[in-house]
Amino acid sequence: MRIFIDESGSFAYATENNAWSTIGAVVILDEAMGAAESALQQFKVENGFTVTDEVKLGMAGNELSYFRLLNRLAQLNCTFYGLATNAHLNTPEAARRHKNQAAEALVKHIDKMVHQSMKDSILILSQKVLGLSDQLYIQFANQIQLMHYIISQAVIYYVQRSPESLGSFAWRVDQKEPTRKTEFETVFEELSAPYLQTLSLDDPLIMIEGFDYSHMAKYNFEERPTYLQEQYGIDVDLSDVLDIGKLIREDFQFVDSQSDFGIQLADLLASGLRRCLKKGFKDNLRAAAFLGRLMVARGRGRHPLLLLSMGEEKVLDKPTERLVKMMKRQQRPMIRG
Repeated sequence: MRIFIDESGSFAYATENNAWSTIGAVVILDEAMGAAESALQQFKVENGFTVTDEVKLGMAGNELSYFRLLNRLAQLNCTFYGLATNAHLNTPEAARRHKNQAAEALVKHIDKMVHQSMKDSILILSQKVLGLSDQLYIQFANQIQLMHYIISQAVIYYVQRSPESLGSFAWRVDQKEPTRKTEFETVFEELSAPYLQTLSLDDPLIMIEGFDYSHMAKYNFEERPTYLQEQYGIDVDLSDVLDIGKLIREDFQFVDSQSDFGIQLADLLASGLRRCLKKGFKDNLRAAAFLGRLMVARGRGRHPLLLLSMGEEKVLDKPTERLVKMMKRQQRPMIRG
């Protein structure tokens, strides 16, 4: 499967409330790539552009055309994973507190690690997280959470519908400076895989008995860890615990959106999610419905949209809550009936 990721907005502290920033990822199976690109090209033509133009949502005035694009992607069995953060809650104090907690969480289980090399790597990782600027940390932390969310959700969803698609994971993330590597890209390439593997200690990938995970065999650890069952009592099939680092690093690239239609789609979805939360559509409820049809249910009464911040979470205002509830009503079931 191919995963394309882009963001919309700034993740730094904002004085105004409801200052939403979003990160969006669209998953497209190999067999749907051609049709997904055609859907994007049709959207461009309907808005007066050529098929080779890169079209931002703010440049497209045809709202109905955008809804048709979302509907077409849903028909192609594409899925959308979104994260939204209210930058008003990302105060410098909250960001530093969250950063310190994250660094502490990384070394929480260090005494349970057998190999000294692994212990040393985790200590270095913790120190590098503490050294990030607040803004860089906020962006990094949110993107890591979204990727963790994608892995946990997409594997369960697609193993029931297209198990062969789990044989490869191609990650493509928007490249901000085509001529040079940015500080964020350097940090992300260095820290993302070990950070995601560490997150799996507290929130391991769930494997559901009865489905075909054989296509993911190459992502199994050669030395399968037993700590999940021994230390935490988590009842999982330990033969299928995944090497998240390999799953990420095998095919990960920052790419120029100008030449990658998947990143262009991710940009349109992330921007559409942000516009919806900021009530920028003429018909925001309809926008929420079409976005929701691309999302996958998280279960346990939770919304399919991740709503995170560095600060204390606040209750959504009624108009925003209504939009998020619409996404939930339109979401796809996780378990295939």
